[in-house]
Amino acid sequence: MTNPLFKALPSDFNKQDFIAFHHRDEHEVAERYADNVIEKGLIWGAYPARLCFDFNDVNRVQVSLHCDAEKASIDSAKLSQLADHMLGLDQRIEAFERFCSRQNTPFSHLVQQQKGLRIPQSASPFEAFSWAIIGQQISVKAAISIRRRFIQTFGMEHSSGLLCYPTAESLQHATPESLQASGLSNSKAATLLLLAEHICQQKLVWPSQLDHTIIGAFSKQLLALKGIGPWTVSYGLLRGFGWLDGSLHGDVAVRRHLSSLLATPTVMDAKATEQWLADYAPWRALAGAHLWAMGSASGY
Repeated sequence: MTNPLFKALPSDFNKQDFIAFHHRDEHEVAERYADNVIEKGLIWGAYPARLCFDFNDVNRVQVSLHCDAEKASIDSAKLSQLADHMLGLDQRIEAFERFCSRQNTPFSHLVQQQKGLRIPQSASPFEAFSWAIIGQQISVKAAISIRRRFIQTFGMEHSSGLLCYPTAESLQHATPESLQASGLSNSKAATLLLLAEHICQQKLVWPSQLDHTIIGAFSKQLLALKGIGPWTVSYGLLRGFGWLDGSLHGDVAVRRHLSSLLATPTVMDAKATEQWLADYAPWRALAGAHLWAMGSASGY
């Protein structure tokens, strides 16, 4: 176990958003919540580990990592960076909120009501993109069920009993049939294996820096993989990298909530939603997240 880290939380930080996202599966195979503490199983290096976020202090969170291997190297700086990332503390939301505050629209009022909204992050880019692939064109409830079976099949167990979310390396010897047995369709199984193969063979390298040029080039690489489209790219970048400018115009919940907010006679189509979101660049995905939050954003 590392010495615990203490992270100061902004006054507008909403811990319930973080808890809801990471506790979206009530079966608690890989994440569990009790007594104001979120525990998550993940692979640290090559070893199973349990990452804890303790919210019992009012203005800060205590972060600790419990690794099963005594010889595992736990870099406190790396852990601190991961905690900032997962909590969304590295997301620059203030400029977006100032931009919206200068407007007088239904959406600007919504942003004011939801001030401080940050997007909780997956523990790794692979977790974010695999979750996006699993969730393509199905309900959140169905996606959570498939995710659970995927983790049960391919996840490594930590001594606490939590399963660790699979890595790309976990799928190196997986077969399409084993993924289909977890509930994935033939096409999703093929896409997930293709993504894992590209990562393991370093044909696809996660970007270490983020700007529009790098993200644009990386997005083209992802879109070249069969089964990965614009929504999957934008969602994976949002949940895996905290990239706030992907366009979620293809997201059914975004379109439904936007139509409700603007009181349109019918649900807005993807093109109209894309045009509306364009006004909020470079924070289009953050705008989409505010629309998610009109309902329950826990599973998105």
